[in-house]
Amino acid sequence: MTELTWTDGLYLAFLTFLVAVPALLILGLAGRQVSVIGRPGIRRERSNHFLFRGDRLIDHDLPDLTLPAADDRAQSDWDRVRAWLAFRFPDLPLRLADVDQGRVTSFQSQNDALTTRLDFAPSDNALRVTLTDLSDPDPAVLNEWLRLCRSSQDQAAALFHAPVATWLCDGAGQLVWQNTAGLAMAPDHKDQIFGTIGLAPGIEDAMVKRLTLGETGGPARTSYEVRLIRTEPGFAVYATDITRLVQAETVQRDILQTLTKTFASLTIGLTVFDRTRSLALFNPALIDMTGLQPEFLIARPGLISFFDALRDRQVMPEPRNYGTWRTQINEMVETARGGLYQEVWSLPTGQTYRVTGRPYPDGDVAFLFEDISIEISATRRHRLQMDLRQSVIDHLEQGIAVLSDDGSLIFCNAAFGALIGIDPDRSLVEMRLHDVIAACRERSFGTGPWGDIEQRIASNALTAPIRYSIALPDNSALALQVLPLGRGQAMLTLSKHQSALLNAAALETG
Repeated sequence: MTELTWTDGLYLAFLTFLVAVPALLILGLAGRQVSVIGRPGIRRERSNHFLFRGDRLIDHDLPDLTLPAADDRAQSDWDRVRAWLAFRFPDLPLRLADVDQGRVTSFQSQNDALTTRLDFAPSDNALRVTLTDLSDPDPAVLNEWLRLCRSSQDQAAALFHAPVATWLCDGAGQLVWQNTAGLAMAPDHKDQIFGTIGLAPGIEDAMVKRLTLGETGGPARTSYEVRLIRTEPGFAVYATDITRLVQAETVQRDILQTLTKTFASLTIGLTVFDRTRSLALFNPALIDMTGLQPEFLIARPGLISFFDALRDRQVMPEPRNYGTWRTQINEMVETARGGLYQEVWSLPTGQTYRVTGRPYPDGDVAFLFEDISIEISATRRHRLQMDLRQSVIDHLEQGIAVLSDDGSLIFCNAAFGALIGIDPDRSLVEMRLHDVIAACRERSFGTGPWGDIEQRIASNALTAPIRYSIALPDNSALALQVLPLGRGQAMLTLSKHQSALLNAAALETG
């Protein structure tokens, strides 16, 4: 058998005290006798009475009755009396209306050695509840003492089996009691914990420390949160194993450092505002793009202050009405939280920023600032070039049309539209190969190899240029060319014959 230490002896004495006091009390109360008509040794029943109308207590004979407080407003007086008695009478009805009103109903106490009875008897539109005990002159007082002892035992059991290591020490710092978790802790860990907190009479009233202790013979480490609270007889010490929490915090810190390094290398400006709308995170690119001082950003400005600073430095468009500025910012944040906010800011400096708001489940909002000035400039140059090319093509006397590999009309110039009678701006999207050929047939009264041209283009059989001369009703002629452009695309050109043009010029000049 393992030899008991003085600590184990104190612990066993404490448990013995918890169990012995209620037992002695019960035996003492059970042993008391009340004399009847001067004859000692003869027991008689003593009772306490409660009178109910419905579930409402209207009278009782206990001057110092204190029932358990109601858990909510819906609890009735009977609910409270029932809660007061339920640990000894578990089968009591939930409502007094469920009791048989035609006879006396009795319940015997359970789980104790006492003979206590609870009687329910109808009495003039009311119900009398009588608590009777043969061995004690005041059964209500006995019930209250038993309830308090039961509550103390339950609390002691909960503390003893708690997963948090708990120790009780006297004023000099000597261990008096410990629970199962405290007993199960490795002795060297326990010694290090008590050595670290250093119990002494002059110690502060409360203390919280984190300790990380190594395991004997291995690299494993255990982390504890040690909490010290001064009590009237001495100290209470609690040690909670927070190893998993510390490991999670370490992983979170590593992830945050990795993200910080990643954000630092981004060319996109980043800001993150927490649920209180304070700046929680930013990257160096934001400083480069906005020119805001690092000291201002490190001070965690509010969202409105941040955008006000951007406005002051002309890093965002000037609002038309400054009176509604804050409302617009709040609406922008709410839109970003819905994942819908995106705008392009054209700045007075000539730069263009794309601003995107992205929400997070915990209420944070991130704003991304992307400099798209080069992209916008390239797009504008490309658009100008395309417009210039279209203008040049439109000034050509030769009609030009280009068809895609699926037969769609990609574009045509003004001369081609005039020759076949279409408006390119209105009909371009809707026209396909068949529509173009049909318009050509209509303008040339069906003359020309239109069927052959349509079949070759549609079947991707056009491998070499095709040239035709088409006679028109006005005795003029059209020069038609069909040129393959590769990848199934084809170009049609229409122009008046050069000889016809020269003859027309000669007639005009005489």
